[in-house]
Amino acid sequence: MWRPARLRLRQRLMLSVTLLLAVILLAAGVLVIVNAHRAISDEMDSSVTLASDLIEASLTSGDGALVAARELADIGQLRHLCLSLVTDDRAPRPCATDASSQAPTWFAAVTRPAELPERTIRVAPDTLIRVLADPHDEIDETWRDTRGLLGLLLVFYAAILVTVYLLLGRAIVPVRRIDAALRGIEHGRYDMRLPTFTLPEFDGIAAQFNHMAATLAAARDENQRLRDHSLRIQEDERRSLARELHDELGQSLTAIRADAAGILAHRDALPHGVAESARAIADVAARLYDQARVMMRRLRPPGLDELGLTAALEEHIAGWQRTRPDVTFVFDGDDTPDTLTTNTAIHVFRLVQEALTNALRHARPRRISVRLAAHTDRLRVAVSDDGCGFDTDATAPGLGLAGMAERIELLGGEFALTSHPGHGTRVAADVPLDH
Repeated sequence: MWRPARLRLRQRLMLSVTLLLAVILLAAGVLVIVNAHRAISDEMDSSVTLASDLIEASLTSGDGALVAARELADIGQLRHLCLSLVTDDRAPRPCATDASSQAPTWFAAVTRPAELPERTIRVAPDTLIRVLADPHDEIDETWRDTRGLLGLLLVFYAAILVTVYLLLGRAIVPVRRIDAALRGIEHGRYDMRLPTFTLPEFDGIAAQFNHMAATLAAARDENQRLRDHSLRIQEDERRSLARELHDELGQSLTAIRADAAGILAHRDALPHGVAESARAIADVAARLYDQARVMMRRLRPPGLDELGLTAALEEHIAGWQRTRPDVTFVFDGDDTPDTLTTNTAIHVFRLVQEALTNALRHARPRRISVRLAAHTDRLRVAVSDDGCGFDTDATAPGLGLAGMAERIELLGGEFALTSHPGHGTRVAADVPLDH
C-alpha cells in the first residue's frame, strides 16, 4: 500500500511559515488595492467638484460665457478631467484613452471607479459643459506607488523565508544529533553521547540521553559479564561431566565387558543359560559404552583442547557424515590458525554444532558447507545449506539462534543469518582472533 512521504520537521515548519506569510502578503496586497481604489475614487470626486466650481465661478452670463465655454471645451483633456461642450446638435466629445498607460490591465480594472463622477454646467439654454473624471493619470500614479510597496512586501517575504530557513537549519542541528544518537542506541551503540547545546531544552534532553546511554551501557556490560560467566560455568560443567563419564562410567562398562568376556571364556563349564546371559551383558555394556562416547563428544568435543578447532570440527562433521550418508558435507578449515584461545574455539565450535543440528533437523538439505577462514585479525565462519530455507521476517528466532548470536556477541564479533524460502540458509559469524 502506497503511503505519502512524511515531511521532516524543517520542511513542515518552512511550509507553515511560507503559507502564513503568503496569507499575510495576500491580505496586504488586497488592502493596498482597496485603499488605492478608494483613493482614486476620492481623487476623482474632488477633481470633478473643484473643476466644476471653478468653471461656474469663472463663467459670466451672455455671449461672453458662451465664448468662454467653447474655449474651455476646446481644451478637452486635463489631468483627471475630460471637458466637452454639449449642445442640442452636438454630442459630448469622447475622452481619449491613454495608450501609454504604465499600469497593467488587471490593476486598472480593480482600481478604476465603477462609475466615473460627472457634472454638467449650463452656460446657455441649449449649451452645457460636461466635466467628466478621467482616472488614467491617477491610476498610473497609484500604480507606481503600489508597485514599490508590493515589491517591498515581496522582498520582505523572501527575506523572512531565507532567514527562517537558515535559522531553522541551525536550530534543527540538535534534533538531527539527537535522532542520530537514538538510532545508534537502537543498534546497540551505547557509547554514544550528546554534546552540550545552547538551548536549555535541548541541553536537558542531552543530559537525560547521556544518563540513559550510560545506564544502558552499564547494564549491557553487566549482562554480558553474567552471560559469559554462565557459559563458562556451563562449559566447565560439560567438561567435568564428560570426564566423569569417561573415567567412571567408561571404566565401569569396560570392567563389565571384561568380566563378561571372562565368563564366556569358561562357557563349557557354565550351567545352561549363563553363557547367553554373559553375552547379553557384554552387548548391553558395549551399547552403553558407545552411547556414552556419543554423549561425551556432545558434552566436550574430543581433541578440541589438544588438537585445536579444525581437528574437532573435522571429527564432528565426520560423525554426522557417518550417520547421515544422504547428505554431502563439505568442510574447509585450512586457513584456521592454531593459536585460537580456548574461549574462542569452544564458542565457534558450538556455533557450527548448533547450525548443523538445525540444518539437519529442519531444512532437509542435500549439501552442507562449513568454511572457516582467517583474514588479518578476524576469523570468519560460515555454515550454508541448500535446504528449504525460511522467511526470517515472519519467523521468530528460537533459542538455538539466540544462543549462537549470544556466543558471538560475547566474543565481540558479528553474527548474521540469511535465509529465503526455497533457497537455503546461511549462518555467518565474524569474530576477532585476539579475544
